Amino acid sequence: MKSGRTRQYLDRRSMKYLLTLLIALLLVPLAESLVTGAEQSGDKQQHPASTDDVFVLPYFQGNGEDGVYFAWSRDGLKFESLNDGKVVFPAPDWGDESLTRDPSIVYRNGVYHMVWSTSWKSRTFGYARSTDLRNWTARKIEIWGQDAEGIRNTWAPELHWDDARDEFLIIWSTTTEAERHDGDGSEDPHDLDHRTYATRTRDFTSFTKPQLFFSPDPEFSVIDPYIAHDDGGTSDNPRDDRWVMVIKHEMSPGDGGKNLRLTFSAESMQGPYNTTLSSPVVGAGTDIVNHMGEGPSLLKHQGEWWLYWDSPGSPFAYCLATSPDLKTWKDRSGELSMPISRMRHGTVFRAPLAALHAAEPVTIDLSKRTWQGIPGLERTANGRVFVSWFTGGT
Repeated sequence: MKSGRTRQYLDRRSMKYLLTLLIALLLVPLAESLVTGAEQSGDKQQHPASTDDVFVLPYFQGNGEDGVYFAWSRDGLKFESLNDGKVVFPAPDWGDESLTRDPSIVYRNGVYHMVWSTSWKSRTFGYARSTDLRNWTARKIEIWGQDAEGIRNTWAPELHWDDARDEFLIIWSTTTEAERHDGDGSEDPHDLDHRTYATRTRDFTSFTKPQLFFSPDPEFSVIDPYIAHDDGGTSDNPRDDRWVMVIKHEMSPGDGGKNLRLTFSAESMQGPYNTTLSSPVVGAGTDIVNHMGEGPSLLKHQGEWWLYWDSPGSPFAYCLATSPDLKTWKDRSGELSMPISRMRHGTVFRAPLAALHAAEPVTIDLSKRTWQGIPGLERTANGRVFVSWFTGGT
């Protein structure tokens, strides 16, 4: 009889355990929402907890040897770290091509697609994908193949989704030996002579052969191109649509360089683009952060253009200027609040706030017990929610 009662007790206990575990799991999202709501009512921003789109900034530190870090912001001005400021994507072990510089991400159909520079003198770039920012599948893309000769580097790949062609467009900067020794005097202070190249893919398995995408006229070295769509303020009328590319003039400041400029295409994301660049928008030689500017990303938010960029020699961790028309610009770098003092070349993009939850994981602590009889919730110092539940006792 005693044995039977014990078996019955254990069965009930197991059922109670499973039931309370299920309740706890269901309550976790609600708990996160309630806790975050309480924090926001106290004028604090801690961790993502709504379905609104937010600004996301993947970036690197140092030389990119550690991996890719992430920051996020609701308003595009105050950025907070993801993953408690720790690396979100660790640098892969690829020998001399193990850096994670210049990360660029497109979030599409629930998947983060990321590309980056693997070294200073690489013929490759990195690609990784993730659905939760915690588990990544990464591979090195030998984009130039073994037959291409005279390739000096493959810098700062930028990933774009071309909806019109139903494909991903990747553009980057490369110096070829042929360009470097063509005698046109367009070499930059590093004795390099970059032009913009491109490849296309739909599956990140097969890629088109790299092709020259952009070269200014008159010629000079350019790097860090980034493309944004401009609907002309009339989203229902595609006739006035155009594409704007912001790019770095890589010559020395004495030759008018180390700043960001614009060029446009009225035809498509993939050009052709006007070979005559605009006057400098931000960076060296301008009234907006008069230091070297590079690594731009451009997006439209609440009717204004927001241009972010990296300026290593400036007093700012990162830089921002806004414009209503891509002609007149306002320096807002002083309004930015960043989680660290020096962030390096990333790409600001927009993504649903819910898509960042996995980078701030809710932890269920199975070892924690309470005697309250209902699931208990508590927030730790680093913002994670622990769930505890009654499992019975002896």
